[in-house]
Amino acid sequence: MFQRLRKQASSQSEMTLVEHLAELRRRIIITLLTLAAGVVIGFYFSDEVVAYVTRLPGSLVYLHPGEAFFVHLKLALVLGLAGASPMILYQLVGFVSPALDNMEKRVLFVGIPFSVLLFVGGVAFAYQVIVPIAYRFFMSFGSGMLQPLISIGNYVSFVLGIILPFGAVFQLPLVVVLLCRVGILTPQILTRYRKFIVLGVFLIAAVLTPPDIISQTLMALPMLILYELSIVLGKVVVRKGGTRH
Repeated sequence: MFQRLRKQASSQSEMTLVEHLAELRRRIIITLLTLAAGVVIGFYFSDEVVAYVTRLPGSLVYLHPGEAFFVHLKLALVLGLAGASPMILYQLVGFVSPALDNMEKRVLFVGIPFSVLLFVGGVAFAYQVIVPIAYRFFMSFGSGMLQPLISIGNYVSFVLGIILPFGAVFQLPLVVVLLCRVGILTPQILTRYRKFIVLGVFLIAAVLTPPDIISQTLMALPMLILYELSIVLGKVVVRKGGTRH
């Protein structure tokens, strides 16, 4: 792709270097303005978001005068980035698309919506299932001897520290497809280690969840589905296009 981009830039019939830089500057400005607007809108709705995010523990405290403000600001930044992400992706695709061939464009236009869907699914699953499980798990260590005093800043960081990584983990099928496409990974390897993955996932679920099969399954099942989906997609990629070495 980069070779085609350099070739395209050097051609007299294409945009000059100055024109490329001007286009890049324009797209960056549009992206930053969209992000700023998203942050402002996110801050406007931050009270509702804080109430929703902190509904599990109920009563929280703040330990210094600026803590509540910075929590609102942090959530506004997250909301602004989430709201601006379609425009960010649109500007990115618009800038690099002239250097892509038709196959790469198709992969990009299919992969980006799929990636967004997986990320949203991971965040939703983590907030609805993993956060309550993790919260009860850590709170159980008080054992009635300690009085919890949780600040809103620490709790919001705790929630974000769970849901955002889960959104990234849910990108596993796309990562596997890419690795299979370039020949680094094969579906056979994934199949060979399936039993170890299943065992590891259920061990982690058994440690982090209450001692009942329903909670353990709720945590483990989505991860196993992602792994199986990765194997299926890897086989499709290898069968249809082979691998690139």
